Amino acid sequence: MKLPMHTGPFVALFALQVLSGFTPTAVAAQDTSAPMEEARLTQFAQAHIAINDARDEFHGQVARVHDEEGRRRAREEVDAKIEEILEAHEMTQEEYDEFILLISLDGELRTAFDALVVQLQEDPS
Repeated sequence: MKLPMHTGPFVALFALQVLSGFTPTAVAAQDTSAPMEEARLTQFAQAHIAINDARDEFHGQVARVHDEEGRRRAREEVDAKIEEILEAHEMTQEEYDEFILLISLDGELRTAFDALVVQLQEDPS
């Protein structure tokens, strides 16, 4: 049976979820009030805030650079900074990307994540 062309992205997304072990159903079945999971959610939120700050700084730098070499160096610097942030928060780029995908698919988790990000930005301690 041939699938319509527009189903390709959905099949690919489903395959990514299955292969990565992250599915909205699996997450919904988890109790996110457990201390370890709250700690991990906080870890992701802190990494997310730091990565966004690094990217904002990068965009500010790139706006002032007019040559390709300068832009390449700025990109390398932000990539290294993001790598450091992820390492400091004990996660890989793949784990971070999977989490971002997960919160985009799970409305309740997204709401909790957004509230935590706001809280951490107001009181980073």
